[in-house]
Amino acid sequence: MTDRKVRIARLWDADSPRVTRRTMLGSMTFFALAACGVGQAPTSSGPTSAAKATNLKNEPKLNFYNWTDYIAPETLPGFKTATGIEVTYDNFSTNDEMEAKIASGQAGYDLVVPSDNFLRRFLRSGLLQPLDHSLLPNLKNLEKRFVEADHDAGNKYSVPWAWGTTGLAFSKSQIGGDVTGFSAYDLPNAQGRSSILDEARDGMALGLLKLGHDPNTTDARQIDDAANFLLSLKKKLGQITSDVIEPLTSGQVRLAQAYSGDAFQARAANSDVGYAIPAEGGLSYVDLLVIPKDAPHAENAHRFIDYILGAETGAALSNAVRYGSPNAAAKPLIDKELLNDPLVYPSEDRLKKLPFTKDLGGDVEAKYADAWTKVKTG
Repeated sequence: MTDRKVRIARLWDADSPRVTRRTMLGSMTFFALAACGVGQAPTSSGPTSAAKATNLKNEPKLNFYNWTDYIAPETLPGFKTATGIEVTYDNFSTNDEMEAKIASGQAGYDLVVPSDNFLRRFLRSGLLQPLDHSLLPNLKNLEKRFVEADHDAGNKYSVPWAWGTTGLAFSKSQIGGDVTGFSAYDLPNAQGRSSILDEARDGMALGLLKLGHDPNTTDARQIDDAANFLLSLKKKLGQITSDVIEPLTSGQVRLAQAYSGDAFQARAANSDVGYAIPAEGGLSYVDLLVIPKDAPHAENAHRFIDYILGAETGAALSNAVRYGSPNAAAKPLIDKELLNDPLVYPSEDRLKKLPFTKDLGGDVEAKYADAWTKVKTG
């Protein structure tokens, strides 16, 4: 981890470090990475220069910045064995945190994993370099819908890492009722023991969907209505947080808006944890491998992308993080219970109620940000 210690963040501990979205695999991932010599994040006293990038391009190193606990234990050791490239691995907790570091120009990362709706923001800011497809022979392994996706048709700047949905994770024994939609937050056993995601578009989507609105709406009144609904809901919550796996597993939290992979990791550790795609709908998302424009080891970044696109490596990643795989070649090697789970791989009809988060442009995104600030501080 970032301080080379295994840390578990508890929902009710205000002093705990935020390790959001991917939490439960931390200990075993840490020990695997420590054995591989994976160290702390790269730092720099100033922006990474083009000269530095040129000088370091043949150095057998890779600086990788990824979500917390969003990797298979064998991924980085396997890459080092296959290529001889040493990986410096660091984690972030939110897209905003990651964006700020990359935009600073001081991080020195070669690979980053933003969510799809943040890709356009990166591109508008000129923060990425295009991919060299001649270095990615395994690109042919991607499923068609991830090649044709609106966020980056043709994979000019990105390759998908994993995908999933937002829904409701819950304690089957403690929730005290059926969890089929957002009305579950009204259940008596959920009061003070529930949470919603600490991401603006994901959290706001809950309010919009509950009110019957499009989660990608551009209507300022609907956005404001959703914020007001969430302010009312906030009185029933324990916390607004994306750190849900350990609290769900331990029973500290009974209901949580959650990313599907986090819910399935919690379920793997505690069979009492359930997951539901709300009747009102949710969101689909895909997290992406991208190369910052000043990456000091861009060629090594391409080698890692091609490695993760391999069938065996892609399957191991999906089996570990419990998210959907965009890798068609990996499908025969993915755990059958995972592959056949309609909550992991929803039907085509269900996917229609799980749209990707759209980039709505600066003015509308600012409205969402303002509304979310109102929710967080109100």
